[in-house]
Amino acid sequence: MRLGPTALACLLLLAAAPALAASGGERKKVAERAGCAISVGDRDARGTELVIADCAWPVPPGKVVAAVTRAADHDVYLSSVKESTALPDGRVLQVHQASGIGDRQITLDFTTRRFDDGGVKVSWTRSATQEPLVSGRVDCPLDDGAWEVHPDGQGGSKVTYTLRYDPGGKVPLWLVRAFQKGGMADLVEEMRKAAAAR
Repeated sequence: MRLGPTALACLLLLAAAPALAASGGERKKVAERAGCAISVGDRDARGTELVIADCAWPVPPGKVVAAVTRAADHDVYLSSVKESTALPDGRVLQVHQASGIGDRQITLDFTTRRFDDGGVKVSWTRSATQEPLVSGRVDCPLDDGAWEVHPDGQGGSKVTYTLRYDPGGKVPLWLVRAFQKGGMADLVEEMRKAAAAR
């Protein structure tokens, strides 16, 4: 089942049904697409699942790095990111959308780490200072993630995407299952296309 414009926001759905994935340090492969193997597991103390996509992309690392480091552009090529606005102090306001649930709002702190091999890790977490919540949106209490990119030695890229997301509010179980089949795969495919087009 394809969710269309729900990729990133649907990652929140795993937090709503931890019984659907492996517990503790175990991982469960749930999908494979766009050169990525997608798995869930590694539940934290609150029961929120970690989602990981391990990818091999025939896209030069410089192009992938350019796509993942431009957080303010994520709403341009990730269909589930309705808004991604860079604020004057460096924080980024994001609004995530998914079919069947209200928009989620969160203000994020982004950091970038560069590696000697030319690789980059772009990480984000909920900022201590949140922008005022817009009426009709749900406050997202947890959004910890990263894109990590390294050269594969053959002109392509090794890419790892990780996310631990709690949407707040209530999420229907059928959306959780739909995400596990296609939402994360949609997201990594959109990012790969965006990188290749740069």
